[in-house]
Amino acid sequence: MEGLRGIRGARRATLAAVCVVALAAPAAGWASESPAPPDPQPARVEVERVRPERPRWETLRFLKANRDFLRARLDGLRQTPAAGSAVARSIDPRFLAYRRMMEEALAARDSLGRARADLEGRQLLRSVADVARLEAELDLMERSLADQRGRLAGLQADFAGRQRTALAVVVAGYPGEGDLDSLALRLDGGAAVAIALSPAERDALRGGATLEIFHGLVEPREQVVEVLLAGASWPAGDRGFVTLDPARDGLTFLRLDLSTLRAEVGAPGVVATSWVHDATLRTGKDLETGP
Repeated sequence: MEGLRGIRGARRATLAAVCVVALAAPAAGWASESPAPPDPQPARVEVERVRPERPRWETLRFLKANRDFLRARLDGLRQTPAAGSAVARSIDPRFLAYRRMMEEALAARDSLGRARADLEGRQLLRSVADVARLEAELDLMERSLADQRGRLAGLQADFAGRQRTALAVVVAGYPGEGDLDSLALRLDGGAAVAIALSPAERDALRGGATLEIFHGLVEPREQVVEVLLAGASWPAGDRGFVTLDPARDGLTFLRLDLSTLRAEVGAPGVVATSWVHDATLRTGKDLETGP
C-alpha cells in the first residue's frame, strides 16, 4: 500500500511540472504571424566611427517629461480612414499545432484530476477488482506522461533544435593608398578574429577576387560588428562599426568593399552592404542539370 502511494505521488509531481511547461511555452507564438520571406537584395549599411549608444528607458523619460503635451495632442486626434491592405497572411502550421497541444494537455489534466479525486476517496482496497482498477488508472497516467513528452519534444525542436542563424563576412577590393597588412572583426560579446593578408591574397583582391574572412553561427538579434584595420597607412586602433540584424534561421552576408579606403578617413571609409541568402534560388549548375 505505501509503495503504491509513493509511486502515485512521484508520478503526479512529474506530470504537473510537464503540464505547466507545455501550457506556458507556446503562448507567445499564437499571436505572431509567419515570418516574411527575406529580401535577397543587398542593402547599404552605415559604418560608424563610435559604437552606438543605447540608453535604457529613454522612451519612458521622454514620455514623462512631455506628458502634458502628449495629452493635449491626444485630445485633438480624429479618426480618418486610411488606405491599406487587408490581405491575410498564412499562419505557420506549427502555431496551430501548439493550440491543439494545449487542448490535449487540458483534456489530460481533467482526466487525471477526476482519477485523483476517485483515488483519494478510497480508504481500502477490498477486492482484486479494486486493484485492477488502480492499475488501469496508473496506466492512464503513464500514457498521459508519454503524450506530454512528445509535445515537449516538438516544442524543444521548434525553439532550440532548429537554430541556424549564421553570418558570413567577405571582403573585396583593395585600397589605392598603401598596403593593408591585416584586418580583424569583433562581434558583440566576443573576441576579435584577426586575419593576416598574405601577398597572394592582396594580389587576388587587387585583381577583383572576393575573400571570405568569417563564417559562423550568431545570435538572431541586432548587434554591432567592429572592423579593425592594420597597416603602414592605417594607424593602430583604426576601426569602424557596422550595425546588423541577422535573419533568424538564415544566412546573412556582410560585404566590405576596401577599394574606397582613404588614409585620412580610415575604417569608416569602408563601403558595407548586407543581404540574406535565398536558399530557394537555383544556381547555374542546378539550371544545367534540371529539376
